[in-house]
Amino acid sequence: MKNESDVRVVGLKPTTVGALQGTFLAIIGLVSGILYSITDVVNTAQSTNTLLEALTLGLAQGIIAIVLTPIIYFVIGWIIGCIQGIILNMIIRLSGGIVLRTDSKK
Repeated sequence: MKNESDVRVVGLKPTTVGALQGTFLAIIGLVSGILYSITDVVNTAQSTNTLLEALTLGLAQGIIAIVLTPIIYFVIGWIIGCIQGIILNMIIRLSGGIVLRTDSKK
């Protein structure tokens, strides 16, 4: 037998929305950094005609792209998410809250 109950949410913590948005954008930044690194190595290999030289030259740029891009994307996503959280709080307060239905199995 299911025991359903309703919970009314009357606000969100903006930093949690920021962390969610930041994490999502950090994943996108990581994928972008990896793709940039692969493209850079291929382009450098074509211009230098040796793969070893391309890997050596592209290593520093690749590490920077793979490390810094997700961090920058996270910060931007966190700021955008916090702003969205503040706006969502205003809308939730004006509308009287959000009702969540929970199910507790006993």
